Amino acid sequence: MHREFPVSPQAHDTGRRDRVYGETDPNETVDGGVVDAMRGWSSFENLFRISPVPIMEQDYSALVDWMDRLRARGVSDLRDYLGDDIEAIRAIVPMIRIVAANPAAVAAVGLPLDELIGPIDPVIVNVGAEEGWLTQLEAVWNGEPEAHAAYTAATFDGQTYDAESILAAPVIDGEPDFSRAVFTVIDVTAHRNEERRMSDLVRAKNQFLASVSHEIRTPLTAILGFSRILEDDPTLEEDDRRLMVASIVQHSQEVTDLVEDLLVAARADMGQIEVGNTTFDVVTQIATTLRAGGSFTTDVSVESGPSPIRALGDPARVRQIVRNLLTNAERYGGSVVTIHISRVDDRVLVAVADDGPGLPRHEWDKVFEPYHRGHQTPGRPGSVGIGLAISRQLAELMGGTLTYLRDQRRSVFLLTLRAGRD
Repeated sequence: MHREFPVSPQAHDTGRRDRVYGETDPNETVDGGVVDAMRGWSSFENLFRISPVPIMEQDYSALVDWMDRLRARGVSDLRDYLGDDIEAIRAIVPMIRIVAANPAAVAAVGLPLDELIGPIDPVIVNVGAEEGWLTQLEAVWNGEPEAHAAYTAATFDGQTYDAESILAAPVIDGEPDFSRAVFTVIDVTAHRNEERRMSDLVRAKNQFLASVSHEIRTPLTAILGFSRILEDDPTLEEDDRRLMVASIVQHSQEVTDLVEDLLVAARADMGQIEVGNTTFDVVTQIATTLRAGGSFTTDVSVESGPSPIRALGDPARVRQIVRNLLTNAERYGGSVVTIHISRVDDRVLVAVADDGPGLPRHEWDKVFEPYHRGHQTPGRPGSVGIGLAISRQLAELMGGTLTYLRDQRRSVFLLTLRAGRD
């Protein structure tokens, strides 16, 4: 469809002087005297002037005339006529004339008052605001005295924000008078951010519940299944019986570890988590972790300097951290897992490395956020996503750190602890 827009659209001369609310016309008099400059034109004007909400009085007379000519040419649907072409909207908006604005509107648009007053500058029609403008224009087209829109607005210098606007025109003899409509725009970015935050929390909660259910149900299914076989089948070979008992122990330990992580996470959220402060041999604690068994301890090699390597902190929490790092390596890393223990000056370093694909650079810190998972399997709940988060918290509570890096095609989680006295 061929569309035509005025080359230099101008609003009709309504005989009114464009002005900003709060100014006083020294030529206006009351009872032969000059209007009190402090009172302004009216109480309503003072309200507009001091309002923190951007308010503009706009004249749509030229736009209404242009729309009447479109109807005369047979156009019946303005939205269909304009499509989603932002340039078409930019061609129309100069037919809207701003005749008054309050200081908040000047700040919101980002143009000086003398540039804001007059035909609307098409440059303020930003990408993302098309629907808002179309809603406003469609209200004028349909003769609706009020229109509400939500969209992404932008200041003149390109700063974007979430906005909601209301266009309201006075109704005279049953018809809206668009020559003196009021346009109000509100910055709702904080509200929208809170909505997005709450939505993310709900989504994280749902993922968390699904993951907890999955991680508990899997070992419990094995425990229950093997227990029933042991109970119902007295003819089992001794080797089979030992294997099933070992499996029950392993899966029971997995549930215990998960519950421990959940309890630590809950205490951390309430600020009630405590750690010990004793001197211990890190090599011995890691050996204890590996002897406890579990699928995550399979084929893990340990490299260390001269033993003992003493650290200052909580040995039980160190075992919990190492267990979480090994579990993470088992789930997402490669088949070759190595723990390297060393002392450098006043620090003890524990590096858990694997030859897996690793994480992209932008995930290196995010992986320590609660409920975040750097690896996802579509259609299947992932891990609970708290192991690395609480491990970093525990490390920091002991005066250490926990970081991730890529080193010579290896994924490395590096735990640092305070060195203890020999």
